[in-house]
Amino acid sequence: MRVEGRHTLAADRETVWNLLYDPATFQNILPGVESFEAISAREFRIVLRLRIGQIVDHFTGTLWLDGVMPLTGFDFQADGESGSGLIHGRGRVYLEDATASDTVLCYEVDFEVDGPLQSANDRVLTTTARAFARRTLEALERQLALRTRVYTTAVLLPALDRATRMTEARLGAARQLAAMLGILLFVVFLRRVLSQRQAPPAPPVLADLLLAPGDEPAP
Repeated sequence: MRVEGRHTLAADRETVWNLLYDPATFQNILPGVESFEAISAREFRIVLRLRIGQIVDHFTGTLWLDGVMPLTGFDFQADGESGSGLIHGRGRVYLEDATASDTVLCYEVDFEVDGPLQSANDRVLTTTARAFARRTLEALERQLALRTRVYTTAVLLPALDRATRMTEARLGAARQLAAMLGILLFVVFLRRVLSQRQAPPAPPVLADLLLAPGDEPAP
C-alpha cells in the first residue's frame, strides 16, 4: 500500500532542511514516540505506541536514512515489530521551492504489514497511515514555528533593542546639551542685566567739567 502527499511549510528550504534533517526532530514529530536512540548518524532505534483500528500496541523497530542529498531530501526505511505483527515501510521525503519564503515537503511511503495486523482491511491501514503522516506534519509545523520564533527573538529583536537604545541615548545627550546651553545663555543674560543696574550715572559736576570754556549746557 502507498501513502503520498505534499505539504507547504512557511519557511525557506534551508530552514526546513536544517530542522528536518536533525535527529532530535524525529523524536519530537513522530506520533507515539516513547523511546528514540541514535545507533549511528543515519540509524535509529525507536519504540512507538500505535493504534491501528482496534489494536493498540508498542512497536519496537529501526529507522534508516539513505540517499541523503542536502537541502533536497533522503530515502528512508522503517521496520517495527510487536505482539500484534510486523510493519515494514520504505519511502522518500524531498523538498521543493514554492516561493522565496515557502517550501513544499513531499513524501512517498510504501508499507506492508504481517502477522495479526493482516486482519485489518486496507481502508483501516490506509486511514491509519494517513493520520500518522498528518500528525507528523502538524508536529513538524509546530517545531518549525518554535525554531523560527526562537531565532527571531534571539537574534532580530535584540538588534532592534540596541538600535532603540542608541537612538534614546543620542536623544538624551541632545536634551542635556540643550539644557546646558539654555542655562549658560540665562546666566550671561542675567549678568548683563545686573551690570547695567549696578553702573552709577555720571555726576552732573563731571558733565559740567567736560564742557569747553564759554559753552553753555543745552537747556
